[in-house]
Formats: sequence, structure tokens, C-alpha cells
Amino acid sequence: MRIFSTMKMKKLLLLVLFSIFLIIILFTVTRNSPINDVDRKFRLEKIDELIHSQASSLACKQPRLPVFSSEIMKFIHEEPPIVCSSAGKDWVKCEGSECKIEEHIKEKFGRVTCTFTDIIRVNDFESTNGETTESDSYYKLEASDVVRVLCKSSNSQWSSTLTGIRLDQSVWTRANWNNLPPTATKFNVLMFGFDSISRNSFIRKLPKSYDYLTKILHGDVLQGYNIIGDGTPQALIPILTGKTELELPDTRKRFSNTKFVNSYPFIWNDYKDAGYVTAFFEDVPELGTFTYRLNGFNETPTDHYMRPYYLASLGERRKWPKLCAGEIPRHQVMLNQIKNFFTVYKQKPKFLFGFHGELSHDDYNLVGVADDDLYQFLQYLNHSGILEDTILIIMADHGHRFAEIRNTLQGKQEERLPFFSFTFPRNFKDHFKQAYENFRKNIDKLSTPFDVHATLKSIVNLNDIGVADISNRAVSLFTKIPSERSCAHAYIEPHWCACLDWEKISVSAPVTQRIANVLISTLNNYTESHRHLCEVLSLSKVEWVMKMAPNENLVKFNKNADLDGFVADLSAKMTLKSDLYQIKVILVPGNSIFEASVSYFIEQDEFSVKMSDISRINMYGKQARCIENDYPHLRKYCYCKD
Repeated sequence: MRIFSTMKMKKLLLLVLFSIFLIIILFTVTRNSPINDVDRKFRLEKIDELIHSQASSLACKQPRLPVFSSEIMKFIHEEPPIVCSSAGKDWVKCEGSECKIEEHIKEKFGRVTCTFTDIIRVNDFESTNGETTESDSYYKLEASDVVRVLCKSSNSQWSSTLTGIRLDQSVWTRANWNNLPPTATKFNVLMFGFDSISRNSFIRKLPKSYDYLTKILHGDVLQGYNIIGDGTPQALIPILTGKTELELPDTRKRFSNTKFVNSYPFIWNDYKDAGYVTAFFEDVPELGTFTYRLNGFNETPTDHYMRPYYLASLGERRKWPKLCAGEIPRHQVMLNQIKNFFTVYKQKPKFLFGFHGELSHDDYNLVGVADDDLYQFLQYLNHSGILEDTILIIMADHGHRFAEIRNTLQGKQEERLPFFSFTFPRNFKDHFKQAYENFRKNIDKLSTPFDVHATLKSIVNLNDIGVADISNRAVSLFTKIPSERSCAHAYIEPHWCACLDWEKISVSAPVTQRIANVLISTLNNYTESHRHLCEVLSLSKVEWVMKMAPNENLVKFNKNADLDGFVADLSAKMTLKSDLYQIKVILVPGNSIFEASVSYFIEQDEFSVKMSDISRINMYGKQARCIENDYPHLRKYCYCKD
């Protein structure tokens, strides 16, 4: 256990005395002054903010990472805008349920005739052609949201795969605001996320959108949102199901007799059952969250689903300018489809989850080219009135994992702190005042994907706005989260917990070699059964080692020292039975870069590392070509002998 120095103790006592002094002054003024209710509420909020600022450091000390630090800004640069003009003008555009031949095209080319062929989904990896219809004016989407179009004039032709939103009569009949349970808040939910964007990188790369979201729309950005695992599935599965992948039926491709992902209890099913129209949009079909490593969906997961479009249009990418789909950037296709969804089902309750990865998954700076388009999309949502009855959630799964920025200490922390924001309609704030007040007070508290799932469930069943029970892994953000909530309460393993302080260890210290040895032996043991294919890895360099230094207030926190919870009793004594280290190494052959959390059990004098606590942080590329198809679970760890 660490002992406070005399100087630290003096600082702590001064801080506590100052806090009590300020509270007494504010309380006295509030009690004795002839003030109105607004003034009283303001002053009480100031007291509460002071209490919160003291208490929030007791359990989870959130890192305050400068957005424009010199360590990070050396990696930041502007990317040229996406230019699609060389593709020419699109002959046909789909808005809502109708795909119309553009008038200016008729004026330019004369009579234009188009064939429209419906693309019918078979499963997540296959589609088939439906009926073909010829028209010289428009086509109404009825059998599918996706249509392949071929247009001809007397001297030219044009073709493309397009998408809109058909009005499904069975869905229209099923969905109804009156069908929602009495405990529902009765608001639409629109979630739109980017792959691999930390809270800070959103501010850096999407500044116009961030300013509009926070200053004009008054969106609330979660400052304590912390990931719980490695990669997109480990971020999105808890959000969408409330469980980890290991707690759900096995859906992995590489094992036989595993289930489809439909077996998961997705949150959109809750919304569908409550009377909502549902949609799930995700681009980059070759890297899909539920199809890259998992079996995908055998049945369409939601009422409207964009994977068939992205599969059908995949082969057209080369015919258009870079990152374009005809005359518009590809990222706008999803934004337009969201507009279509909200237009076609304007009078119905709606739940939509959209996730865009093409711009941000592999490139830290490229997502900046979407700032103007996202900004205009947010303006559209506002000016169209959609946000009057819609809870808007703009988010990301995690920060960057592979870019150079990830090799900095701040970059490593930012990976664990993705962007996550909620924007509530004025009607929500007025009708559910306590729930929103709780949410606002939770902005700086530790929160996780599990909590987001609980919050999504609360939107259709708001049955608790009291004090959160932090013995539960998931708590709704509409409840009051106690300040003593820690990563342990939230089931965040130390490897991912951004609340922890880390003490740097010299790479020449004797313990460093022991930590490196256990990591390397663990990796080599993992590939041992395929030694005829995979080389033995050895140490080239230790980049750094850090030891976990638990938050001193967390170690010492015992209980509240007063009835109101203003002052902490820091008298607890705690004996640590293990230490936790993190290490970053470069291994050969291949110059593979790994980070790992390594546990040291003090009484046994033993080090241990789990494979789940090892991260490969540079790309393996063709190094794993000999096993990537037959043994995909070894891709991060195998350097092929051939």
C-alpha cells in the first residue's frame, strides 16, 4: 500500500477544508437571501457540482488528455476532399421509395429508357436478381430496397446500383405509437457511429460537426465512456445485446455447427416488439461486424438492412472516382438512406443503428473529409423537425488501434475512450426531467457499452430513475450513478480501464525481462501445434513497461465520513496480492508489435498473461498468409515460415 507524504496529506486536508468552507457559504447565502427558485436551483447545482468534482476522483480518475497536444498533433494532417465530379451526373436518383430519371438528363440526352432490376437478399453473403421493369420516368421500390439500374439514350448509357427505402405494408401496419408500452418514453432512436474514433479525434477531425452537435443541438458527450474489449464486435455486441460475445451462443465461422447471429438478443428486437420500425446499416461488407469472423444473419435482422446494397455495389467501386458512388461520396449513401428511412416512415416510431467504417477504420486523418457532410446532415435533422421527437446518438466503437498515433502513450489511452454522445429533444427534457438530470450528472461518471444497452432498454421501458445499483454490471444512464463506481464495478478489465494510473518502469529493470519472457513464451505456446507453419518468435526490443498504480483515493476509500456524502473517509487499509504490468515489445521475425497486460502474483512470485490480454497493434499483412484461411485465429500471432 502506498503512503501519503506529509505534503500530499496537507494538500488533501486543505482541499477538504476549502470544500466544506465553500459549501457552508453557499448554503448560508441560499438559506438567508431572498432569492427566487431559479437562483436557488442554480446555487444548489453549484454545490452539487463541487460535491461531484470531489467525489468523482474517489473511484475513477478520468485522464484529462489535451486535444491538441504536440505528441498527437505531429500525426495530424488534412486530407484532400473527395471529388466525384469526373463520374458525371447520376441519371437516376432514389429518394424515399421512388427512383426517378433526372429531368436534366432527359433534357441533355433526349428520350431515356431505364431497366430496374430488384436485388433480392438470399443471406448475408448472397443475393439474386428479382423482376426487371422498364420505365422512361420512375420506378417505385416495392420488392426490395436495392435496385440495379441500366439506362440508355440514343447515343449514351449509364448504369449503377441504387438504394432507397420501400414502404413495407406489413411493417407499416405493425408499427404504431399507440402500441408502445405505457412505460415507454415514445421517442424515435437514431444511432450513427464511426469506426475507430476517440473522443479527442472526433473533436480534431470533425470540428464543424462537433461544434454544431454540442453548441447548437446541445448534445451531451460522455466524458467517462470506456471500452470493455478489443475491436468492433467487443464494443458493439454489448451495446446491442447487453452481453459479451462469450456469454452468447457461439457464432464463429471457423467452428462447425455454430449458430447464426440472429440467435443474439439484439436491442432492435425489443424495439420491434414494442411497435417500432427497425433498421441496421453498415458499410464495408467485407469487414462486417457480424460477418467477418462470425456467421452473419440467416434471416434479415431488421425491417430494413443495407448489407444487400453494399454487397451488390462492391464490384462497381472501380468504375467510380475514389471513395465515390456515382456523383456523391460513398459515405453520403448511408446518410441519404437514413433520411429516406425517416421520410418513408415519418409517422411511425423508428429505431435505426448505422455504422460507417470505410473512412476511419484504417486511416486516422481521412474521416476529416466527411466533416462538412456530417455537419449538413445534422443541420437537416434539426431543420426538418426530426430531432423534435428523436433521440440522436452519435458515437464510435473505440479509438484508433493500428495507426502511428496508437504508439504514443496518449494514443493508447484514447483508444479506450471513444466518442459517445446523446442529444435529447426538448420534449424529453421537459417530460422526463429527473431522468435527464440524472443523465447530465452521469456525463463525467464511468460508463460502458453495457450501460448504453441498459439506457436503450430504458427508452422503451423507463421504470427506474433512482440510484443505480453498481453491484450490477450494467446501469441505465437515466439512474444516478454513485461516484464510487470503478472499473471493477463495471466489469472493465484493467487492460482496458482508462481510470488507472500507470508508473513507468525502466526497460533495463530485472522485472522487464521476466515480463517479456512470459509474453513471448505464451505467444509461442499458442502457435506450437502449428510449428511446421509458424516461426518461433523472439524479442527484438522492449519499447516500454508500465506498472499499474491504483488510484490512491480508490485504495483508501472506506465510506462517506458525513451523512450527506460531502467528505470521504479515506481510512481503509488494503493489501495488494498482485501487481499488473503493461508491456510493449517488438518481436522477430516480422517486427510484430504487441502490447499485453501481465499479472504478477506476489506471494507465488509468478507472472501470467492471458491471450485475451494480448493486442497486436501493427498490421500482419501477408505475414500470416499460410494460415489466414484455415486457422484465422492465429493470424495475429503467426509469422509464416514460407
